[in-house]
Amino acid sequence: MIRIFLFFSFLFSLEIQSQNQNFSKYVDTLCSDYFMGRGYVNDGHLKTANFLVDKFIEINLEPLNNNKFTQDFNINVNTFPYPLELKLDGKYLIPGEEFMVAPHSKSSQGVFNVVKVNINNWSSVLNTSKVNKQSIISLDLTGIVNRDTISMYKELQNILNKRFPVLWISSEKLQWSVADYVSNYPLIKIASKSLNFDFSSVEINIKQEFQKSLKTQNIVGKVSGKRKKSIIISAHYDHLGMMGQVKFPGANDNASGVSLLLNLASYFSKKSNKYNIVFICFGAEEAGLKGSKYFTEHPLLDLKKVSFLINLDIVGTGEEGIAIVNALEEHKAIKKIGKLNTRLNYFKKIKIRGQSPNSDHYWFSHHQVPSIFIYTLGGIKAYHDPLDKPETLPLNKMEDLYNLVIDFVNGF
Repeated sequence: MIRIFLFFSFLFSLEIQSQNQNFSKYVDTLCSDYFMGRGYVNDGHLKTANFLVDKFIEINLEPLNNNKFTQDFNINVNTFPYPLELKLDGKYLIPGEEFMVAPHSKSSQGVFNVVKVNINNWSSVLNTSKVNKQSIISLDLTGIVNRDTISMYKELQNILNKRFPVLWISSEKLQWSVADYVSNYPLIKIASKSLNFDFSSVEINIKQEFQKSLKTQNIVGKVSGKRKKSIIISAHYDHLGMMGQVKFPGANDNASGVSLLLNLASYFSKKSNKYNIVFICFGAEEAGLKGSKYFTEHPLLDLKKVSFLINLDIVGTGEEGIAIVNALEEHKAIKKIGKLNTRLNYFKKIKIRGQSPNSDHYWFSHHQVPSIFIYTLGGIKAYHDPLDKPETLPLNKMEDLYNLVIDFVNGF
């Protein structure tokens, strides 16, 4: 009897190990150089979409859109497909580490003289003879922590950036995003820790390309259930892509969520389910939740028959627990999740949050679909930067979240 128990325990451990390997395998793949940060340089988003379609077919999901797994839509996006250069008095700064170009920046090449201004003197300084077409405005916020003062500087930055290129020097962490418009001039954010000298000239080599009405897509598939109602499990597959020579891998945001979704799809495809289980990998989340907005405006299923949506975004950690957005509005479902978590001891805490338009659950909730967004707490702090990579993402609580979602869906 003991030998039989040990044998099945061994098989169970192998199954768990294999499952964990699938989590990391998908994350590693999605963060590889081939997918170019899953953005809009060198068709990174299209390559990722094609990969996901192949996986949906392999898992035996059913398409919803006239025998297609894709739902196409168009976006505007500003891109930086060429290497970036920034020199201060002839000294090169490292892109992605010492500086970042704001995603809405316009192309600019040349040498500029530095004009330093602050919140008190900017108006008078701009009226002096030393300000001309070859000037770049420097705003130094090093050491400023007061939120109101920072807000005032941001308003000033917006005013100045309509007339000049602007340097924004700050001790804040450098982060990037995606923009769907182009400003009049470039805005360059510089990490103050990288500056140990005063400088008077700046050389810039920035070239952007604005992609208008660029076709991208959502990836949608389902497992049919016994009832007509559906449960949706979603995760966005896009990330920031490339800023010149800098790649943003997006391991936690959101290769982790896609990995979890694919593993859940594999699980539910092999069993008989009460509800239809619909799996959606949204595009253009980083561009402003555009994929989920498009889907809710052009739904491929009756939204009134969607019983619940679980959105997975940034789920690669979890040692400090999980957070659930829109939990206050979905208190009955959250109560069930809380009971499951207490009984099975998956996470040390569940942080309850109200509604926020911070991921793809939002537009479904806006259309009266019961929806939550789950993300994990603790671990690495990398976010929207080049350090969000597979090598440092623990994935140590992915199995627990996988099981928690399964338990919740099976008991719905």
